[in-house]
Amino acid sequence: TAEQALRMARGGEITIIDIRRPDEWRETGIPAGAELATVRTIRRPAEFLRRIAKLTKGDKSTPIALICAAGVRSKHASRLLQSRGYTQVLDISEGMLGSRAGTGWLARKLPVKACDGC
Repeated sequence: TAEQALRMARGGEITIIDIRRPDEWRETGIPAGAELATVRTIRRPAEFLRRIAKLTKGDKSTPIALICAAGVRSKHASRLLQSRGYTQVLDISEGMLGSRAGTGWLARKLPVKACDGC
């Protein structure tokens, strides 16, 4: 859940990575403490994979949790990363806006910050 991910991030167990688009970051803000790595299109993932490699310092065992709007992109991006050898990828499947998996980061009133420079 989003609450579990926040708790784990605050405890230094994972890094949350918001994979939405810049316009979405501007509209809702981003999870407090999250890193940014837009997935734009899964068909051409090179830029996304480079950004993830930078955030994990090339360590594919670094625990990360992906969040998008409603869990669709994060599910696909998690699978992509796992297929490329990443072993500690979590999917915050309820996303920022909510899904069948849960009410979402925003509805749970979890902390967000403005996306400066987006």
